[in-house]
Amino acid sequence: MTDKRRGNIKVLICGDVNGKFKTLYSRVEKVNKKSGPFDLLLCAGNFFGANTSIDEWNLYKSGKKSVPVYTNILGPTDERLTKFYPDINGCELAPNISYLGKRGVFSTSGGLKLAYVSGLEDSDSSACSFTAADVTRVRDSCIKGQPSYRGIDILLTSQWPQGVLQRDENAKVKAPKGSELLSWLAVQLKPRYHFVGLEGIFYERPPYRNLDTGSDSGAHLTRFMSLGEVGGDARWLYAASLTPVDIMSAQELRQQTTDQTELPYTGRALSATVSGASDNSAGHQYFYDMTPAKQSRDGDGPREKRAKMEFDQSSCWFCLSSPQVEKHLVISIGQEVYLALAKGGLVDGHVLILPVTHHQAAAHLPDSVTAEIQKFQDALRKCYAKDGKVPVFFERNYKTSHLQIQVIPVSKSVSPKLKMVFEDHAEAEGFSVDELPPHARLDQIVQPNTPYFYVELPSGERLYHRVRKHFPLHFGREVLASSQVLDMEERADWKNCSLSKDEEARMALKFRAMFKPFDFTL
Repeated sequence: MTDKRRGNIKVLICGDVNGKFKTLYSRVEKVNKKSGPFDLLLCAGNFFGANTSIDEWNLYKSGKKSVPVYTNILGPTDERLTKFYPDINGCELAPNISYLGKRGVFSTSGGLKLAYVSGLEDSDSSACSFTAADVTRVRDSCIKGQPSYRGIDILLTSQWPQGVLQRDENAKVKAPKGSELLSWLAVQLKPRYHFVGLEGIFYERPPYRNLDTGSDSGAHLTRFMSLGEVGGDARWLYAASLTPVDIMSAQELRQQTTDQTELPYTGRALSATVSGASDNSAGHQYFYDMTPAKQSRDGDGPREKRAKMEFDQSSCWFCLSSPQVEKHLVISIGQEVYLALAKGGLVDGHVLILPVTHHQAAAHLPDSVTAEIQKFQDALRKCYAKDGKVPVFFERNYKTSHLQIQVIPVSKSVSPKLKMVFEDHAEAEGFSVDELPPHARLDQIVQPNTPYFYVELPSGERLYHRVRKHFPLHFGREVLASSQVLDMEERADWKNCSLSKDEEARMALKFRAMFKPFDFTL
């Protein structure tokens, strides 16, 4: 649970689990009851092991065994373990357990910033390795466009950075084979904490001072820690209560310690760029992929290069600057987001929340856009409440190019059964919807470029389905049109509800007047 007054976020970090799920979660449950509740559990190193019990893992996958704290894990470092990852680029593995992906950056709902890199350093990118291009993309996603960059809260990697033992005169552990790329990344990102696994040892380095880049944070400290294997003799679980770096005062962030050392990394780790970062043969990556081509590795020569796609906003039906937008449907325009009447609406008051410029999905939006979407949602709740109705918000990020959040008002009386109705309809279609934990943000669950369906119910419950194939395009609308909710199945297809432009304009004018008392943009 986040301490709202101080902004503190309680996090647990463990070392390699190696399939010892019962040992891990028994301990986590005890710690959570005694010192929690904790917001998040992060796992460095390998979550699965060579001796993982499939039967035991299936109990967690099915939800028969519960996970007490929402868990994020890294990817495999051994090819034999890839079988446990349905999508090596990032996915949900079980209720309350998510695989972060090969590398990336995310922020928790409380504002904690984390960067992570899975696997071991290699010259070629694979399911179990990372390259110079990978660490460069992580660096860029953190730093680019942020002239006053202060650092991140946590860097999570499986492999150790090379040279981290230097300048620790009292180190009693043997330096493992580390990654120079991770040393470089640590210098660039200036994490407040860097956690690693793999070596089965507990080692807490004295805090080291980062390079002073002239920001208001000055040269703040990084605390590096290696955690042991779950169930082993070396300490393997660590608890931290952190204030996000973005809301810390400069004085608090610059606080020094009596045992601090200078930066341990030297040589190429201090370079502005890293060798090989522009190598286009790094292959497709899940996060922030800018690779224009993929090179063959099977000896058949280079594959045909794919031109990088450039989106033309002038041809988008929903970018507000586009001539394609039907302006007569627009209800209200904010700085980042606008509200429009839905074409072929299911009911009166069926509207869309859309970003003004081009964004594909709600899961990965700038904070300013997300904040304004929430303002429109709050305004719509108040607007519908006058008629005794409540809104259902849903998004289908599948076979779409521009984010559209559908908003359909329903009677308060049907609100308690909506979750069950969505679950039943999903089951009838051959898939399932999962409920998101109360503290989890959508961008923690959904990796970039992942198709999904997401619905936020009036009760505050949020359901999510990761789309793989053959998802019904009008699923959300069909559920709400069903006899259990609005009982207007004949209107499930929006084409059956189409109106003339004049009729649409009159309906938009009517709703504009209804919404005006709650319109924060005026």
